[in-house]
Amino acid sequence: MANKELKFQNEQKEQRAKELIIANKELAIQSKEKEKRAAELIIANKKLAAENILKQKRKVEKEKRAAELIVTNRELAYQEKRSKELSLANDELKKAQEELEAFSYSVSHDLRAPIRAINGYTQILTEDHVDAIDDDGKNVLRAIIKNSNKMGVLIDDLLAFSKLGRKQVASVNINMAALLNGVISDMTIDKDENIPIFEIDVIAPANGDPSLIKQVWINLISNAIKYSKYKSETRIKITSTSKNDKIIYSIKDWGAGFDMEYYDKLFGVFQRLHSQEEFSGTGIGLAIVQKIVNRHHGTVWAESKLDAGAKFFFSLPDIKH
Repeated sequence: MANKELKFQNEQKEQRAKELIIANKELAIQSKEKEKRAAELIIANKKLAAENILKQKRKVEKEKRAAELIVTNRELAYQEKRSKELSLANDELKKAQEELEAFSYSVSHDLRAPIRAINGYTQILTEDHVDAIDDDGKNVLRAIIKNSNKMGVLIDDLLAFSKLGRKQVASVNINMAALLNGVISDMTIDKDENIPIFEIDVIAPANGDPSLIKQVWINLISNAIKYSKYKSETRIKITSTSKNDKIIYSIKDWGAGFDMEYYDKLFGVFQRLHSQEEFSGTGIGLAIVQKIVNRHHGTVWAESKLDAGAKFFFSLPDIKH
C-alpha cells in the first residue's frame, strides 16, 4: 500500500513537472509576445511622434503661407488701387492735354485775324498816308509791321505744335536718304546766310511718318544753317548709326553752339538760348522736333559747346524690327 501510494505521488509529481514545463514554455512564448508588442509599441510611438512633428511643421508652414497670402493680397489690393488711380490720372492728364491743345489751337486761330488787321492797317498808313508821318512815326510803323509778322509766324508755329497732338502717326519704311536729299534741295537760303556745305554719310532707312520726319530734318538743318551765319563757312555733317533696334541720326554744325548749363531749356516751348537780335526764331522749332520724335517712340538730345557748334541726335525704330 505504501509503495502504491509513493508510486502514485511520483506519477503526480511527474505530471506536475510536465505541466510546469508546458506552463514555462507558454510563459516564455507570452514573454516573447510581450517583448514583440513592446517593440511594436515603441515603433508606433516613434512613428506617432514623427507624424506629430510633421503635422506641427505643416501647421507652421500653413500659418506662414497664410501670413504670406495676407501680405500678397494686401499688396495686390494696393497695386490694384494704384493702377486705378494711375489709370484715372492718365485719363485726366490726357483730357487736360487735349483741352490744352484745343485751347492753344483756338487761341492761335482766333489771334490770326487781329494780327492781320494790325498789319493791314499799318500797311495802309505807310502806303497811303506816308506824307503825314514823320521819320520817327515811320520807324514806329515799321516796328509794328515787323512785330506783327513775327507774331504771325509765332501763331503758325503754335498751331503746328498743337496739331501734332491730334495727328495720327503713320509707320512706314522711310527711304531716309531720299527724304533728306529732298529737304536739302527745297531749302531756301537767306541773303545774310552762307551757302551750306553738306557732308552726308550713308543714311540708313527707318520706320516712321514721312511728313513728320521731314519736318524734323527741316527744323534741325534750318537751325544748323541759322546758327552758323556768323561763321566764315557753314558746314553741316549728317550721319546715321544702328544701335539697340534703333537708328540714330546726327546733325552736326560748327556754328554758335550753346551753353550746356541751360540744356534743360533747349526743347521747351518759347525757350531761346540766344537773343532775338542775334538769331531770329520763335522758340518752338526744337519743341516740335522733340514732340514728333517722342510720338515715334524715339529720343532727341544734343551736345554743344558755346561758339564751337552743336550736334543734335534723334532716334527712330529700325525697319528690321
